[in-house]
Amino acid sequence: MYEDRLLTAEAADLLLAVLESEQPMLNGAAAEFSPGPVALLEAAGLLVSHGHETMSASGADDDDALVSLIRKDDAGAMAFLSPASGLVTVPRHRLQLRRVEMSRLFAAVSDQLGMPRAQDPKSLADGFLWEVGGARIGKRPARVPVWFARRMWDPAVRQKVIDALAARPHGQAIVILCSCPARRVSGVAVPGGVLVPIRDVTISDATLTVSADILDARLRGVAVPAEGPLVLSSDNTLLTINGRLHFEFKSQPMMNAIRLLVDAYRNGKRVPIGDLTHHGSPQRLFGRDRWAQLKPYLKSVNGLWGFDL
Repeated sequence: MYEDRLLTAEAADLLLAVLESEQPMLNGAAAEFSPGPVALLEAAGLLVSHGHETMSASGADDDDALVSLIRKDDAGAMAFLSPASGLVTVPRHRLQLRRVEMSRLFAAVSDQLGMPRAQDPKSLADGFLWEVGGARIGKRPARVPVWFARRMWDPAVRQKVIDALAARPHGQAIVILCSCPARRVSGVAVPGGVLVPIRDVTISDATLTVSADILDARLRGVAVPAEGPLVLSSDNTLLTINGRLHFEFKSQPMMNAIRLLVDAYRNGKRVPIGDLTHHGSPQRLFGRDRWAQLKPYLKSVNGLWGFDL
């Protein structure tokens, strides 16, 4: 089982942003702006060292032009020659390149999709598209083919994906998870595929792991609108808070209670505990683990319960 519990939302977002760059690499200058997230991604094996740059922005004499670097000494220090400042040393860490370790990324993404362990992802389009494997999603009798793509907003990449789909026809639509935000692929369709931004179906905003249940709801046509801080699916099984946090409910008492709470929030009201459950407390209704996740958002005021967002 893959573990990425030490990630944060910032770290997960940073990795997805790196995947959207032309080359899925992070340079040292950019890494300086996010030292904490970078350290977490390195600890998880999602970012790995990939050598050093041979050019750098000058930064001297108010000039940001790229300059070639020369070796300054036997210890490997690098420098460039400035007309005004002479030989200027560039800190080694600022030249370090890090790349996304795709095998670790796919392990994180597919951890809860029930894919065969012996199945390795296969590159289909020059580092932009991969066949990840067959996933167990919902009660479907057959595995669902899952691909992963980056930069799907780029028409050239999108054409590569369309060509790959045409060359590898399946008896069912292929799920194409993508690293770009939903807003960048709004309205984009690919024949033979279902495009799903990965951020729409992760188990939380602090992970890259896709929830099989949320993906199942997405494929069944249970819409999760991005607008509004509180969105509940029409069957009362999937609650989304602030567009990122996803909670699933499988028992009827939970579904009834969450529908009452969502309706009350939209009407500016709160609900007495007796209307929610006969257990006397939301913790007993939702269970310890789920309540620990909901507790920051559900508050009691004068004995009346409601969402505080």
